[in-house]
Amino acid sequence: MMKNEIFNSFGFLLMHVGRAHHHLIRKQMHAIELHRGQPPVLFALHKQDGMSNSDLAKFLEITPATLTNKVKRMENVDLVVRRRDPHDERVSRIYLTDKGRGLMDKLHQSVVEKDAAMLKGFSESEKKRLKDDLLKVLKNIKVYEDTLNQD
Repeated sequence: MMKNEIFNSFGFLLMHVGRAHHHLIRKQMHAIELHRGQPPVLFALHKQDGMSNSDLAKFLEITPATLTNKVKRMENVDLVVRRRDPHDERVSRIYLTDKGRGLMDKLHQSVVEKDAAMLKGFSESEKKRLKDDLLKVLKNIKVYEDTLNQD
């Protein structure tokens, strides 16, 4: 591959798509007074309220320390609350507040709008194929990463 072709490689294009997506999410979240990293926490708790810190971190594929920082920030603006597990005092569980639950419709609508904008002009079969292909890319990345970790 020639040097100038590297900027059109799959990895570079994927990086540019990721950056553009990141920027779009930041704008959308700013409009509803959230930080970019908070919606995944809200969506996860909406799906299964009361997860432990470690279970939620694992679900979101982030470190427990990163999640703790997010949760503290979200507690400060009354989006979530932490409570001790009544059966195990060592475990802290995270719950949506009424304010956090109240944002779910706006968050869902922002995802629908963003997806529609990004996939404008794609047929339903093209959308399915793209999603399937991206899932395959993610799987390949994980397999490749595992081979790197074996060294």
